[in-house]
Amino acid sequence: MPVSAAARPASSPRSGISSPARSASPAPRRIPAHRNSQYLRYLSGATLSALGDQFWYVALSYAAVRTASPAAAGLVLSLSAIPRLLLVLFGGVIVDRCDVRKLMAGSDALRTVVCLVAAVAVSAVPGLGFLAVVAVVFGIVDAVFLPASAALRPRLLEPHQYSGGAVLATLSGRLALLVGAPLGGVVAASAGLPTALLVDAASFAASMAAVLSVRPRPISTDPAVEAAASPATRAKEPFFRSFLAGLSYLRRHAVLGPFVLWTTLGNIGMVGPLNVGAALLAARRGWGAPGIGLLLTGFGVGAAVGAVAMGKVRVRCGLGTWLAVAGAVQGVAGAAMALVPSLGAAIGAATAVGVLSSAMGVPATVLQQAETKDEFRGRVQSVMTLLSLGIVPLTMALMGVAVSAAGLRTAFVLSGLVEVLGLVCLASQPFRAARVPR
Repeated sequence: MPVSAAARPASSPRSGISSPARSASPAPRRIPAHRNSQYLRYLSGATLSALGDQFWYVALSYAAVRTASPAAAGLVLSLSAIPRLLLVLFGGVIVDRCDVRKLMAGSDALRTVVCLVAAVAVSAVPGLGFLAVVAVVFGIVDAVFLPASAALRPRLLEPHQYSGGAVLATLSGRLALLVGAPLGGVVAASAGLPTALLVDAASFAASMAAVLSVRPRPISTDPAVEAAASPATRAKEPFFRSFLAGLSYLRRHAVLGPFVLWTTLGNIGMVGPLNVGAALLAARRGWGAPGIGLLLTGFGVGAAVGAVAMGKVRVRCGLGTWLAVAGAVQGVAGAAMALVPSLGAAIGAATAVGVLSSAMGVPATVLQQAETKDEFRGRVQSVMTLLSLGIVPLTMALMGVAVSAAGLRTAFVLSGLVEVLGLVCLASQPFRAARVPR
């Protein structure tokens, strides 16, 4: 029976002696995320855009307070949040039906033009009317841009780079917040709102250039799957059916379902104490405005330290267990802010809350990126965005009610217990055992 060429052993053409198989090629070199030039280009643009956002919000706050009553200023500042929260779930559907790169570049281009027009208009037409229009436009664009950005990032990375990429993204976000807000205040006070808008326009233009310079990996290496999941194919599905499919995907997912519950409990348990609670605590203890600033600074420093530490400490397996336990410890640290007797100890507790925030944030990002299929990334992120941003006013109101009804310490303890409840998610074995892809 003749032996096929594929079945014959490889042999030396001169001696006829079989040689070792050469089919095993060396494994491709694995590079870390901080050496992924494509991801770094994208992240640099995203960081500049975040810096511009800080310029915009601080300058808008400054202008609103100077030209109108506090109530009117508060209304203008909230206008961008309303369309963002109302439309973000539908924005996630749009992201999954379109070319995410072109969608982000278009969003940046629109915001660049709006900022340039606004910079001219606010000089000619003083008052809050035009600023209110700009705030609404930004809120609508954010409803698409935020899930689009989260959907693009993992497609610029290899699975083994998810952890490093999450650390870099966390550090860049902290940097933008730390630097952008003070600079925005200086620019607004010294040069005025038009200059701040021009800076914001330049940041969006830089973000657009960065987005256009990258080439995300295909949704699948299988041509048939890629064709079925392409934007053109997905756009043919009825919009509302796509929306329901995203919710069904989350509800049925063995890991992401418990993850959504854990995220919800964590946000309810910690947002109130950090926002309203810190101010109430400083007022009740006589620490005043400096006390509020020191508590929030402690949190910020802790978050930065935690992000750096997570660059060295890699959680490879048991991601869900890590998240649930760290969340419970954070709940205890949050409650301790109101239970300890001195400002120094409260700052220490707030710093611990910040460290744990980053210690959870990086693995949570990795878990979401690893477990979400590319064709559902926009819809999954839109739900997570709603939970992180939409729950803020609710938890702040609940914190105020709890303090009035039960007292400051009890309110902090109850908030901590809500976060400790995240331990119930450990009942899910897939969530407990979720691991970093190799």
